[in-house]
Amino acid sequence: MRRLGFDAVGFSYPRREPFGSTSLVYGAKSHLVDLERDELLEALAAIRRLKKRIPVFNPTASLAEVARYVRGERQSIPCIGGHKYFYLDWNLDIWRCEAWHEPLGSVFDLDHIPDQREPCHACMMACYRNASMLMHAGVAAADALRALAATDIGAAVASLFHSSVTLSLWSLICEAPQLRRLRRVRPA
Repeated sequence: MRRLGFDAVGFSYPRREPFGSTSLVYGAKSHLVDLERDELLEALAAIRRLKKRIPVFNPTASLAEVARYVRGERQSIPCIGGHKYFYLDWNLDIWRCEAWHEPLGSVFDLDHIPDQREPCHACMMACYRNASMLMHAGVAAADALRALAATDIGAAVASLFHSSVTLSLWSLICEAPQLRRLRRVRPA
């Protein structure tokens, strides 16, 4: 990748989920994205190894979360899709994510679409997994501040003191050197 001129790389993961959105850009029955479980787990391990040689924008903790998903294990970080992150299709419809079963409404009504806060672990889309991992601690901190403003100390404490918040913070700390290193190699 370096010989090709890349300073960094980010990976998307093959998806088997059905899609609700009409913006699918490849055939749903394509064999190009039909990896067996062990093939996908090996690919995730290879991405983790690659991080030692070139900046990879997939957080290591997010790669581990996707591996748990592939193995059918419990997920640690719920998706922020529909709350802090949305999918906009080419019909200008807002979706919780592109795999969601129905649109939430038009982009012109975004201010009136209620947040979708119920935890979701239904897919392994990199754009949602990576953002959810890195934003989870910040979302929890904002929730805690709102609870404190409402003098609900118990809710504030519950928002912050959860293992998922620690995992998200740790992920941010671990990924910070990658981002700083990339900034140094980019011309000003």
